[in-house]
Parts: sequence; C-alpha cells; structure tokens
Amino acid sequence: MRRTSSLRAAAAATVAAALAAGLAACGGAQVVTQQRSPDPIHIGAIYNLTGSQAPLDGPSLDGARLAVDRINAAGGLLGRRVELLERDGQTDPALVRYDAENLVSLGVTAIVGLSDTDQVLAAAPVAARAGIPFVTSGATSPLLPGQVPDWLFLACFGDNVQAAAGAEYAAERFGARTVAILFDKDMDYTRLLQRYFGQSFAAQGGRVVRRVAFHTGEHDIAALRAPADGDEDDDQSAPPLKAQLLFVAAGPADAGPLVRKLRAAGYRQPIIGGDSYDSPKLIQAARKTGGGVYFTTHAAFGLPHSSAQMRRFTTWYRSAYGRPPENAFAGLGFDAVNLVARAILRAKSADPKKVRDALLETRGFDGVCGNLSYAGGSLVPRKAVTVIKVGRRAALAAEITPTFVPAP
Repeated sequence: MRRTSSLRAAAAATVAAALAAGLAACGGAQVVTQQRSPDPIHIGAIYNLTGSQAPLDGPSLDGARLAVDRINAAGGLLGRRVELLERDGQTDPALVRYDAENLVSLGVTAIVGLSDTDQVLAAAPVAARAGIPFVTSGATSPLLPGQVPDWLFLACFGDNVQAAAGAEYAAERFGARTVAILFDKDMDYTRLLQRYFGQSFAAQGGRVVRRVAFHTGEHDIAALRAPADGDEDDDQSAPPLKAQLLFVAAGPADAGPLVRKLRAAGYRQPIIGGDSYDSPKLIQAARKTGGGVYFTTHAAFGLPHSSAQMRRFTTWYRSAYGRPPENAFAGLGFDAVNLVARAILRAKSADPKKVRDALLETRGFDGVCGNLSYAGGSLVPRKAVTVIKVGRRAALAAEITPTFVPAP
C-alpha cells in the first residue's frame, strides 16, 4: 500500500508539472514575483498648528505638503517616495522638543519647520545631537546657526537684515528721524528685531526716543505718553514724544490687536513691523483702522509685480487648497522641503550626515521666496527683503537689499 501511494503521488506531481509547463507556454499562466517597493524617504515636519504661532506655521506646513506632493508626482527622490512626518508643537516648547525626539527615533533624514526662534531652539538641538539636519522655514534669528552649530540651516533671511531694510525704508520714504519702539520682551524674535531696528535706524541718522517693553498678550501703550528725558512737551495727551514713526515688534497673535489699540488711542504715525505681521488678520486690522502700516517679509504673493515663479507657486497652491497662499510663510515651507530634496539628490543618499554636507554646498537655490546660497560658511542666506504697505489694501511698497546690516 505504501509503494502504490508513492507511485500515485509521483504520477500526480508529474502531470501537474506538465500541465503547468503547457499553460505557461500558451500564456495561460504566469509566474508572479512580488517585488518589494523601496522604503520611503522620511522628512520630519514640526509646525505649530495651534497657539499663537499658527497664523505663520499653518500656511508653512501647507507649503511643505505641496512640495512633497509635487516631488512624488515627479517620481520621488532616488527612486523612492517622500513622506512628510508631521507633528503639531501647539506653540509649546516642551511639546516641540518631544516632537523632535519622536522624529529622531523614527530615523528621519532631515527635519523642517517652525517660524519662531524660541520654538526652533527647543527642537534643533535635539536633531543636532542625533546627527540630523534641521532647516527652519521661518525662524529669522541670525544667531541660530551659532547656537546649534553645523546642523541648523535657515531658509529665510535674518532679523538683522529685515530690520535694516525697514529702517532704510523709513528713513528714505518718510524722512523719519525719530522713532518710538514697542516690543514683546518675552520673545527672542521681538527682542532681537527691535534691537537691530534701533541700530539700523541710528545708522540712517535717526534716534530712538522711547522703548516700551510689554509681555505677550499685554498691550501696554500708556508708557508711550510719558515724556522722554529732555523732552520739552509735557502734555500727557499729546502723541508720543513727537516721534515720527512707531516700530512695533510683536508676535503674530499680538500684532493686529496692538495696531488697533494704537490707532484707537490717537496715534497716527506710520507703524512698521517685521514678518510676523504677514497674516490676513493683521492686514484686516490695519485696513479697518486707516492703514499706514508697513511690514517686512519674504515675498509678496498675490500682489502685482510678483515674479513668474511666485505666480506659478500661487497657481499650484490654489489648485491644492482652493485658496491663494495666506502669506510668505507658505512659500518658505515649500522652499525648506525643496532645499532638503535638492541636497538628497546632490548627496545621492538619504543619509542625514551626507544630506547635511550637501546642504552646506547649496549655491544658487532658486526658491519661490528668493535666491538662496550658503556661501562663506554662513547658514543665514542674504536675501532681498520685501516691504508691504497696508492702506485700503495691501500693496508691494519696495524690495530692498539694505546697504547697512548690523552684526548678529
């Protein structure tokens, strides 16, 4: 019985093999080999989608997503898809630090994101200790690369450059020689920005007649009415110190309320601020209170005289999200991801150290927010600064490469 069963099994196997061979020859059967797709390239993205930084970080993340979508539509990088691992820091440095640790544990090639110096300083050192490059799309402190050496890159200009451009514009456009400064003393961004503006304004022959510091969320303008030392006008109901200009360094959540409060108190001088003003809410507040607000930023999306590349980006963005870019930070998020993508292609590798080395060699990167190079060892690109004027509507006022820039 055992021998008969063996013979039957052998015969059945022979028939099955012959049948399979015949079907294959006739095209009736195919041998399917499962090929494993290559692992995706992971890029971490930390943005504050809630809290005070959301007006800048939300559009920036949308720009980063758009960049990844377009990269994948074109075939990915090195034959691999790109995946953006997104984290919401909720404008909480402790959570931002945790997000960075989580992304490091997942083995990302690089991390992009964040539009505030304090937030970046919570995340970038974590990435640097793990040997992972961090590209901040919108944090503008020129001190950052020195605080996180060799691993932190800016996709934007520095605060000393935008402050210098604002001071130069004020001196030339208004002939202003006196300024009163309000600034948020709780933010590294605002402390640096007001300092650089004061230095730059002095270089233009101007004088700071008053500095008033306030806490985040507190809009103290009463101190502006106090007479300056040596000022002969003691009328406490008069405009502040006869200053021809107000420079207000505030975060994105406080800029609009401060503009409204200053105008309601009777201050009619031109108000100048930095790139944190670049939000629909600030523009709406400025328009409703009579205009006369100017701010420096990275690009003028949706306004006349935009470059062909900016108009093309606006078309892509509108197609993806059903609306135009809310501000320049959308373009900066797009540029940050593409900076990393170009470095990966140049390195021919997704290894973080090789990508960092390739980032250091970036020259002539033509981003939607301007041309960018890391030349001379500086990881803060020198870029032209856009000045936006808000009257009855927002308009491009100037594009400035300042002649004097204070040292970081």
